[in-house]
Amino acid sequence: MLATATVMTLNPLFLRHDLMIEMGRLEMAIEDVRNHAPANDAETISPLKTKLARINEALSRLSA
Repeated sequence: MLATATVMTLNPLFLRHDLMIEMGRLEMAIEDVRNHAPANDAETISPLKTKLARINEALSRLSA
């Protein structure tokens, strides 16, 4: 049982899927901040964009 769980967590397809889901969540969060808090969106959006860039980089390394 443990061996199966380990294989699932290391499978690139599962990792790619999880990263794509997280990327979508971040994009929705950025859009939400832009729509509801335009005055201070730079402070809030900057860490989200950084995380989005890191996930995008991880996806590009994963498919290589």
